[in-house]
Amino acid sequence: MTLPRRKTTLLLDEPLLGLDEFLRDLGWNTVKVTQGMNDDEVLKLVKANDYVLVSPDRRLVDRGRLQGIRMVDIGLMELARRVHETLEKDLGLLP
Repeated sequence: MTLPRRKTTLLLDEPLLGLDEFLRDLGWNTVKVTQGMNDDEVLKLVKANDYVLVSPDRRLVDRGRLQGIRMVDIGLMELARRVHETLEKDLGLLP
């Protein structure tokens, strides 16, 4: 028996809070960090909920990768399309 596939949820880091609408338009579930959360709190939230972290913060991305967290490291150009493509092609995830 195959279990139904759970929809992937993206946790958007603070600098990307306006990106959620675009990603939802592309079919992704999104959650936004609470403003003022420190990096430790963000990483705990990602792990506790099996989110994929989307962040432009190099230090946070590096720390997450060390902990085995699925992440998308992005710049500020064409954010929604790049995140969408990375999740599907590189991580093999679907909205």
